[in-house]
Amino acid sequence: MRRHVWALGLALALGCGKDSNPDNPDAGRPDGGPGPSDSPFTRLEVDSDPSEFNPISNIAMAVGPEDRIGMAYFVNNGTMTGSVVNYDLRYREFNAGVLGPAEKIVTVQRVYGVSIAFGPDGQPAVAYLGGGSDDSTFWLQSDVAVSYRSSAGAWTQRVVGTRSNAAAIGNPLSDVGFLIGLNPSMVFSGGQALVAYRDGHNGNFGRQDWESADLELASGGPASWTFRMLASSGDTKAGYGGHIGLIMAGAQPAVVHDLVKEAAQATGGGIVFQRRNADGAAWTAPVLVATPESVGNTQLGPSIAYDSVAGFGIAVQNRGSSRGDVLQYYDCPSPSATSCATTGEWSTPDPVFGRGTGGWYPSLAFDAANHEPHIAHYVCSSETGRNDTSCNPNEDQLIISARIAGNWRETLVDANGGWSPKLAFLSTGKRVVLYRTPVAALTKKGVLNLAVEQ
Repeated sequence: MRRHVWALGLALALGCGKDSNPDNPDAGRPDGGPGPSDSPFTRLEVDSDPSEFNPISNIAMAVGPEDRIGMAYFVNNGTMTGSVVNYDLRYREFNAGVLGPAEKIVTVQRVYGVSIAFGPDGQPAVAYLGGGSDDSTFWLQSDVAVSYRSSAGAWTQRVVGTRSNAAAIGNPLSDVGFLIGLNPSMVFSGGQALVAYRDGHNGNFGRQDWESADLELASGGPASWTFRMLASSGDTKAGYGGHIGLIMAGAQPAVVHDLVKEAAQATGGGIVFQRRNADGAAWTAPVLVATPESVGNTQLGPSIAYDSVAGFGIAVQNRGSSRGDVLQYYDCPSPSATSCATTGEWSTPDPVFGRGTGGWYPSLAFDAANHEPHIAHYVCSSETGRNDTSCNPNEDQLIISARIAGNWRETLVDANGGWSPKLAFLSTGKRVVLYRTPVAALTKKGVLNLAVEQ
């Protein structure tokens, strides 16, 4: 019964399949190109307040109990703190075909990533860079923070950690600094929250702070946390933890990240994988699935997913390679508790998309019924060499590429394109995608949308 109510509510909320954009009621294109009839997805405008283009994703989505879709995102609230823009971190939930009200979680000035997960109580929690400045004039937020929701509209911020020595390893290059919590990624393991985050030390200099950045993990919550170093760059100057994706792989977590050496917000290179051992304590050493020389520009970073049959998959954009923009897929098909901890266990890259300028911002999820990878990504233009802000609004698209019987097949999600998509499957096997209207859009730039497969 609930499934039928959900479907009816969805049809009403989405205008019975019509695009919700009042400025473009038939969702057609100025050039008469593809419209909504070409896509099996219906689309809902989640928030019309735009957010600015950002090289670290500022939207997040999770599917909770009974297919509740939780969405966390930043918007420019139109006010300033001195000369600095204020951003509201908001939450909205799509439940049984009804879009709930927008809830303000917190107001911040520094936007450096967001993650959402549903806890064992069925309520969402959101991780982000929060807390105080620790006397920094730039880093007005400098701590890893998690806000917990107790009921609709009721959020409580918990500062998880404030200093680099929270995950101390006895190395002064890794243990010194005040800036922790960049680009966090969060999951729940039983009753524990796990938050992987980047330690940027003093958040200023290339070699001292960014090349020496560490990937660390906080476990526990809400009030009590323990910390662990996952990948230290103090001696290696590797720049770990540039963009982070933390998932649960059966009973144990696993993480993918890339190497960023220039700044807190910069393009990354390479693919680094780690997983927690079956004992639930120690983690594997960093595994270089792809080198920075082979994957030189990951844009928003690699995306990881796990399937109990297929094992691990990683999707990554290899921007500006010798063949242009190429979306690539790597897998480690052995799902045992000790597999994938060496580079040789990972596949060579399988090219997913490589025409024009596209394959951007991939988000990977597995079809639980057929154990096939699906990747949502943005196609910028049919021409090669376009940059992030010069995509062709008459050509761009948001699509999903699915590997079916060894072949990649495309499904149109939105003919108007979509920036930084987040893909997930519902229990029904239907797909949902959260994304922003692209910078290059003719109207309504930066609007947050949710697409639900019919």
